[in-house]
Amino acid sequence: MDFTIRAAAKDDCKDMARMIMESAIYGNFSNKVKTTSEDLERDGFSQNPLFHCFVVEVSADQQSKEGKGLGKALLSKVAEDATKNQCSRLELIVGDWNTRAQQFYALKGGSDITDGEGWHLLRFDGNNLDLLASEALSV
Repeated sequence: MDFTIRAAAKDDCKDMARMIMESAIYGNFSNKVKTTSEDLERDGFSQNPLFHCFVVEVSADQQSKEGKGLGKALLSKVAEDATKNQCSRLELIVGDWNTRAQQFYALKGGSDITDGEGWHLLRFDGNNLDLLASEALSV
């Protein structure tokens, strides 16, 4: 299978937003998605970006193929980028319903620390985030 992995560009934001929504629909949480292509453009492609990411380019007739090495290649590229940037670890969030992804990451050496280390992922959003921010001391 022919594919290319490259750094995402601002022009990719509409497709990235679409894929975020497709993933949310697949995971049955599309009602929680707030991210727009404009958010991605602002947050990822401004002077001080908050994130960067990679895009896998695949020909249209190959897009629905699974088990062709795309996931492995992309994960390896992210790991390479992490080590080049002196990151000490790579952490992923995977839905408990996505057992295929969990198995894939485990086969690649990822360890599920949910139970073993007792970590919990916490989120502040919406009114709770606003309330917490309003409690900040003015400097």
